[in-house]
Amino acid sequence: MTESKWPVAVDDADFDPYLEARPESSRDLFWRFVALARACGPVIFELQKGPIVLRGTRRIFAGVKVTADGLHGHINLARELSDRRILKAEAFTKRLYFHCYRVTSLDDLDEEFAHWLCEARDVGDGLYLSSPS
Repeated sequence: MTESKWPVAVDDADFDPYLEARPESSRDLFWRFVALARACGPVIFELQKGPIVLRGTRRIFAGVKVTADGLHGHINLARELSDRRILKAEAFTKRLYFHCYRVTSLDDLDEEFAHWLCEARDVGDGLYLSSPS
């Protein structure tokens, strides 16, 4: 993987500028999201101008932006999802789908969402390339 032009989080304090002036409920959602992502395996958090982007060893697999009403972002999967949390799903490449999501409560970051993040993490490491299309 090539080096990113964006800084990466080396500790949790690096997320502070993204959490400033956000409601406690949105900050709680963010830390739950981070915990779910980390539970899937090593992840690089790129600190971009708007979102925080999650990268595996080969590619970006998710993004998150902390807002006043929760979290908005995207996950890339090798399949298309249909769920109330998914605002839009569209083909990104021949084998990947780009999903825009919104979560507004801790209940939204359930076991199913955790599974999607782990699937996306596999996409970030290029594991979808070895599976049949």
